[in-house]
Amino acid sequence: MQPAAPPPHAPSAWGALEAAMPALEAEMRRINTLLAAGARDAAITAFHALPEQAVRTLRPDLTCRGMLLPGRHVPISLCRIPATPRTGMPVALFLPGLQSSLLLAATRAAVFVDLADLIVCELPNHGATGMPPEVSLASFAAEYAALIDHATTGPLAVFGESLGGLVALALARSRPERVRSVVLLDTPFHLTRPALAAWITRSWHAGGKRPGIRAICREIMGFDPADDTTLATHRPFHLLRALPFACAHLLGGDATRSGAGSAVTEDDVAEMKAVHPALLLPPRVPDSGHAVLLNNPAGTLQALRACLAPSATSGT
Repeated sequence: MQPAAPPPHAPSAWGALEAAMPALEAEMRRINTLLAAGARDAAITAFHALPEQAVRTLRPDLTCRGMLLPGRHVPISLCRIPATPRTGMPVALFLPGLQSSLLLAATRAAVFVDLADLIVCELPNHGATGMPPEVSLASFAAEYAALIDHATTGPLAVFGESLGGLVALALARSRPERVRSVVLLDTPFHLTRPALAAWITRSWHAGGKRPGIRAICREIMGFDPADDTTLATHRPFHLLRALPFACAHLLGGDATRSGAGSAVTEDDVAEMKAVHPALLLPPRVPDSGHAVLLNNPAGTLQALRACLAPSATSGT
């Protein structure tokens, strides 16, 4: 299903993105200057132009359009890949992980564009997306439920990357008549595991100690990145119980070159299977860690295709 041009996320394509990053980062600095000067509308317009520039370095044939659309309480920043919906193509929502930017989420999600038209979102309090009044999986899911009711019709799939996978499950459970399948990408279900908390804590400190991210860590994940203390043990395996939709979980391995190995242990896998025996769990994606889609996009796509193979009409 790949075009005649080099396949998406080939080494040469990633090299083109790497070469483009200094210019993209310089543009982000300019956008931050606009924000500091109070020019929010101009900053958001410029911000939404960045994902297309990044995606086109990987796939020159792709278009991408960024925008703000209403959620339940706050505007949600997103981009569509391609910019114009394709006739007869299914639609998939992509929810990235904690501290992920729209620009880079779009480049990772683009590997799935031959399977579906993509709506790539930010998590609440990321980029131009606001923070709902309540910080919880249910509250976040309600924002995306309002978004899909506003922006899409018919059934759709949801991809959830890391923490975004838990939001995806909460969304799908609240809208089973709209969501036909969920694909989890190394989504952790033991959120207060020390190694995971320590990695996020280091990233939070390096990324400017944003208070909204801290609130998500405290309220949803159960630890405080300010001092790496555990506040509560959060193990939301119940989100997998009695699912009324198809669900696959694509797991990373032990590679740590992008920050951490898989956030899902074999004990977690056993508990997931016990809670939902029909969960599709292909072998771990080789040469990858927690950032499974960044580390090995081709392997992730291959794992998903293996899940879809028994039925061409299921999943995405």
